[in-house]
Amino acid sequence: MSEIMSGNWNKMPWRPIREGIKQVTLAMGADDMTVTLGQVTAGHEKRPHSHPEEQVALVLEGECDYYVDGTPYHLTPGSFVVVPANVMHYIDVHDTDIPCFQMDIFGTPRPEFKKNYMEFLETLKK
Repeated sequence: MSEIMSGNWNKMPWRPIREGIKQVTLAMGADDMTVTLGQVTAGHEKRPHSHPEEQVALVLEGECDYYVDGTPYHLTPGSFVVVPANVMHYIDVHDTDIPCFQMDIFGTPRPEFKKNYMEFLETLKK
């Protein structure tokens, strides 16, 4: 059984990922999924990548071009794109001063996200 968790992302610290990108990992007690929130600003470091987990990228605020298998999808608040497993993808936020606030839902767990976020939280206690 999953651990029952509750929280408020507005009260959670953002972990820097790389230039122009920071992230909060939610629902860390879930057995069968990983959920993250990301904030991406224009000029961020782009990093095309793929992973074995299926992903849904959902934009809450701002806008971006989300490239999946070379095709750009222009996402605005409420928009989403499904990224199949093992398909190259990346986000591009440009021509705006408004950060893109996005939720990523992974259909299978990404234990490294929980591990990295927990380690980040520990560094804040020091």
